[in-house]
Amino acid sequence: MSLKSLKHLMAAAALAVFSTIGLSSHAYAQKGGVGQLYDEVTWPQSMTVTLGGGANANWQKSGTFSVDGLNYDQSHGLANPNFSLGLEIPMLQNTMLVVRAEYNDYSLQFDQAVGGIQTPLVVSLLTVGGDVMAKYSFNNFHVMAGGEISTPVNATYAHSSHIEDATHSTVEIPDKEDIIGALKGGVGYDIPVNSSSTIWLTPEAFYTYQLNSATRIPGNVLKVATLSGGASLKFAF
Repeated sequence: MSLKSLKHLMAAAALAVFSTIGLSSHAYAQKGGVGQLYDEVTWPQSMTVTLGGGANANWQKSGTFSVDGLNYDQSHGLANPNFSLGLEIPMLQNTMLVVRAEYNDYSLQFDQAVGGIQTPLVVSLLTVGGDVMAKYSFNNFHVMAGGEISTPVNATYAHSSHIEDATHSTVEIPDKEDIIGALKGGVGYDIPVNSSSTIWLTPEAFYTYQLNSATRIPGNVLKVATLSGGASLKFAF
């Protein structure tokens, strides 16, 4: 995805969020909680639909990725988009099961090969998958922890300094893995955007730790660690 396209996408997403907030209706809130407002719960308590987006900051977590006779282990910071659609399902008091369908761009950029060889490399690693996490709310602030399973829909590379060259490349990483597992944890804060506390805007931050390499070749490691920041728009049933 080009920078120009990403800017247009983020602008459209922001417009959609603010339009939804502006048109939100005043549904009935649950009562009897200990939230910020008198006698009113101000964070999600019932089944909730979530729509989210943000940016991933990716880097090579560990090991050395080898391709075309060159070895790479020090990746350059790169910001890439992610999007999600999911549900928060009540389980116990202040505890929810969070399930999300996710699109993630886990692409990487290496400035040079091991030994100072000035041959940059960009890897396009686009995945679709799902998260399953437990969410515990202290109040509007909450923590989440669980896992992610995803499959690459694009896993290509190019010797270039521009990620677009990898995205448009037809050269796949050697013996790519079909399933990538990861541990995932994060925090968020549910901010009511209507007076009845049934719609929330939730800033979120996550850390994702991939458990297996994106290539099956023994000793050839492409594992991505990710810090994500973004927001979800939530709607109570």
